[in-house]
Amino acid sequence: MNRAYSFEFEDDLLKTVQSAIGSNGVLNISAVAEEIRKRNEAENIALEDVEHMVLEVATNLRATVEFNGVRIDTDALLA
Repeated sequence: MNRAYSFEFEDDLLKTVQSAIGSNGVLNISAVAEEIRKRNEAENIALEDVEHMVLEVATNLRATVEFNGVRIDTDALLA
């Protein structure tokens, strides 16, 4: 069952990921997810779920991501 999220949460998710990519060039999945989760605590979404959503957005934007210092080129994931 897919859970529906508020427009505010989804908007924050997209804008935060875009901003992080624009300013750093590389997206730290864990750090960005925690930042989003804390701002949206009322949504009561598990950190793991937010991380998954951040990764999905980053993949759609073809961003380079990192997990605890390990960089991954999302284009390679799509090949």
